[in-house]
Amino acid sequence: MGQEKRDIWVFSEQPQHAFELLGKGKVLSKELGSDLIAFATTPASADEYIRHGADKVILVNHPLLSEFQVDTYTDALSELTNEHKPEIILIGATRNGLELAPRLAERLKTGCVTEVTRIELDADKKFLLMDRVTMGGNLVETHISRSKPQIATVPKGLFTQSTPDPSHKGQVIIAEPVIKPPTTKLLEKKPKEVKGVKLSDATIIVSFGRGIRKKEDMIMVEDFAKAVGGVVGCSRPIAEDLRWLPEEQYIGLSGQKVNPKLYVACGISGQIQHLTGIRNSKVIVSINNDPKAPIFEFSDYGIVGDLYTILPILTDAVRQLTKN
Repeated sequence: MGQEKRDIWVFSEQPQHAFELLGKGKVLSKELGSDLIAFATTPASADEYIRHGADKVILVNHPLLSEFQVDTYTDALSELTNEHKPEIILIGATRNGLELAPRLAERLKTGCVTEVTRIELDADKKFLLMDRVTMGGNLVETHISRSKPQIATVPKGLFTQSTPDPSHKGQVIIAEPVIKPPTTKLLEKKPKEVKGVKLSDATIIVSFGRGIRKKEDMIMVEDFAKAVGGVVGCSRPIAEDLRWLPEEQYIGLSGQKVNPKLYVACGISGQIQHLTGIRNSKVIVSINNDPKAPIFEFSDYGIVGDLYTILPILTDAVRQLTKN
């Protein structure tokens, strides 16, 4: 008998998010010796997924999939999953993905772990170890789904995008699953007004928390961010409780997940909710007057002291360096 197929599927209706899933999928598929397969609804996206590392793309170019409706996508993916029997399905934890994944899991009579913060294979490479934060961010649970396929939803910004390779070859499989008309009708679409900066694309982020005592003192953070060529982010209380910045600018478990080259945390203690949002930062620098703050254990560099003293000094130093 041949070896059982243990393919990995990825899906997100947002292409940039799908590239992140392909990045993680590459690692897992190499460990399993399996194919990495993406689900696409247009030929153009199929070609793009192959350039980003997909070994195969299942293309369903169906008019009922031109707009996301959870009923139609569940029909398509459940039928194709029953036919091809993948080992793992990674779905982007977007609003649409969080609707789709549990419905797909129920249809397939399997488990689903939502908004994971870490995915690794166990020592025997039989199951995924899937971490998720619970109890308001006070606990990290590790889940194992013993039914197949193993389904997980992955937040944006958790993994690094795969690098496109124009020479990478892949196979496009044209599929025609039976799709019933949706039970709901889309009447109107309105673009959401985004008030804050787009943190997911930033290479340098300077973020602040309760260590900034007054709203007027935000100018210190903004000046430093401008000096280093970065953008400003914040912890959840700053946006949700104090409303000093738009909600689009807070970073953490239920906010933005970021992966900048440099992340500077000013007056942020480092609760697990916030650390979940910055775990993919390349370099983390922290400024806090509490030497026992949890953020320091998560940082590459730490400065213990009053940020009201340290931040202006750093801003002046950076400006002097850029002059020379």
